[in-house]
Amino acid sequence: MAHNNHFFFQGISPEGTPMPDVLRRELEASFSSVETLRREFIVTASAMFGPGFLWLVKAGPGDYRLLPTYLAGSPYPGAHWRAQSTDMNTVGKDGTARSFFRNQVHGAHKRSGDLPPGGIELEPLLCLNTWEHAWLLDWGVGAGGQGGKLAFAESWWNLIDWEKVAQKSGVLRPEFMSA
Repeated sequence: MAHNNHFFFQGISPEGTPMPDVLRRELEASFSSVETLRREFIVTASAMFGPGFLWLVKAGPGDYRLLPTYLAGSPYPGAHWRAQSTDMNTVGKDGTARSFFRNQVHGAHKRSGDLPPGGIELEPLLCLNTWEHAWLLDWGVGAGGQGGKLAFAESWWNLIDWEKVAQKSGVLRPEFMSA
C-alpha cells in the first residue's frame, strides 16, 4: 500500500502539466480520444465499490489500459504468486521440508519470466487513490450531487503530471545536443 500511495503522489503536481504530443497520440490509439480516457478514468474510479487504486498501465507498445485494484492490490504480476506447491504442514516426519528448501528448483529465482495464473506483463504509469481517507475529508460524501469521490477524481485529472507519465511509458526520447 505504501508503494501505491507513493506512486499516486508521484503522478500529480500542484499545477498539472500539459500532455506531450507523442503520449497523446498513443493514448488516443488505445482510447480513441483523451476525453474518452478522462471520462473512463473518472467514471471507473467513482464506481469502484470500496477502497483501492485505479491504474493507467501499458501492456505493450501502444497498448494502454485501465486496471482497478482493490484494497492494497498491486498491478505488478510478480506480486500475485500465492501458491506453494508443497503444504509444509502435511509433509510428514521424514524431513521433506528440509529437502524442499535445499532443492534449487524451488524458490523465487525459479520463477523468473513466469507469470502467475491470470498474470499479464504491464507497466504502471499513473494511479488514482480511491481510498476514502484520500478524498472524504476534503470532498465529503457527495450528497446532493456536491463533492464526493466523483468530484475528487475530476479535480485529480487536472493535476496529473503528464511529463512523468510520458517518461514512465518510455515514449519520450532524450534530446541530443548539437555542437
